[in-house]
Amino acid sequence: MNTVAEIEENDSTETNNSTFSPLIENQKFTYKYHGEEVLVIFSETQHIEYFNNKKNYIKSKISWVSKDECTMTIIESNLPNFPFKSGTKLSMHITKIKHNNVYYESTLGGRTWTGKMKKA
Repeated sequence: MNTVAEIEENDSTETNNSTFSPLIENQKFTYKYHGEEVLVIFSETQHIEYFNNKKNYIKSKISWVSKDECTMTIIESNLPNFPFKSGTKLSMHITKIKHNNVYYESTLGGRTWTGKMKKA
């Protein structure tokens, strides 16, 4: 079992005079939303969530503030009835990594929730 504290920091990224390596940079994950699988891609500077077999998406700019915490700023979305606009910020804190699962707590628009993503 890997916990956030047990992840090694071999490669580093410099931000705010701190050196760290984001835990889930350049990786793909999936999670279930209303029974459907959502593909999530974390790159160095961007976060994309694909819905409905990649027909719909939410694209965000990602900024890591520590190895287990980031802020995502929505850039664009074509997801029907998506209530948030470009510029809206989502905060995510990774609380645990166990096997192929990443557990997190997110806050968006004043609402906080916990979730789980599985490595794709």
